[in-house]
Amino acid sequence: MLRDAAAERVLAGEVPLDRLGLDPALRDSLQKLGIETLRAFLRLPPAGIRRRFGPDAERLHRLAAGDLWVPLQPLRVRDPLVARHDFDDPETDVSRLLFAVKRLLNRLLAMIAARSEMLATLMLHLRLDQAGTKSEQVRPAAPTLDAAQLLGLVRLRLESLVLDAGVTGLRVTARAVRTAAAQQGLFVERPPRDLAAANRALARVRAEFGDDAVVRARLAEAHLPEAQFAWEPLESAPRAAPAPRSAAGDVARRTLVRRIHARPIPLPPRPRHEPDGWLLRGGVTGHVENLAGPYLVSGGWWRSAVHREYYFARMRDGDVLWIYYDRPRRRWCWQGRVE
Repeated sequence: MLRDAAAERVLAGEVPLDRLGLDPALRDSLQKLGIETLRAFLRLPPAGIRRRFGPDAERLHRLAAGDLWVPLQPLRVRDPLVARHDFDDPETDVSRLLFAVKRLLNRLLAMIAARSEMLATLMLHLRLDQAGTKSEQVRPAAPTLDAAQLLGLVRLRLESLVLDAGVTGLRVTARAVRTAAAQQGLFVERPPRDLAAANRALARVRAEFGDDAVVRARLAEAHLPEAQFAWEPLESAPRAAPAPRSAAGDVARRTLVRRIHARPIPLPPRPRHEPDGWLLRGGVTGHVENLAGPYLVSGGWWRSAVHREYYFARMRDGDVLWIYYDRPRRRWCWQGRVE
């Protein structure tokens, strides 16, 4: 494409700096000086670049000038952890599919063990009869070489699938990781809650119902209460951190839990005359004995006006409901409850 090295340097000098993945602060500082191409950047005196722009800018300058270069580094290419099997006829029986996966899995586990690694993820690619390919992922609770545990997860995933046609081909791909050897202690601690068993149970739920079945709530920056949290996948169960207990064995301070409905539940309109009190839930749990509030939440002018008046309603049976009055829409809604 290029006749000589001089032509290559000319083309390289015309490259804009924003194409080099620079730090935004460094890029903006150079643009303020009118430096937008690599050629203009190379015209800067090398002695003052580190002092003014930092070590990253100095390294880029030396690389572009040819003063800093890295020789060719050999890369060891490993055999891919892939095993295949073709069926003579389209297969729909889960037991026979599982038997084929078992043979391929044993072959992959032998290759992984020879590398002193463990299997972290198993991908199943099912080629359907004139219906494309369906890919499924199975992840154990922790990297392992236990074939029985992996086959149990594969069986749960295969039994939950609804295939449009029979399987004509099977390709199993494994991702292995290197794990540090754990030193066994002299005394084995047996906590009352087995965290490894909990993670294995979550892995079985994930294998049967999909990765989106095991999630946890994460706080989010939002205006409305129902949008102040989001669901994210849970990789492993965290270690329990119970509250401290008093000398009598009771929890020193019990924290109130506010349970929020995914969508606010509309409530019947509040009647003008309440002889026994407001019946929020049709009188099943009695009437409202005490109403604390209002606590205002307003805003949303950028999309739709929001003006809510929140109340804590203590019911006759002791429940504390979290409700609000939607002023623009003139209706009451049930947001959640406090336990």
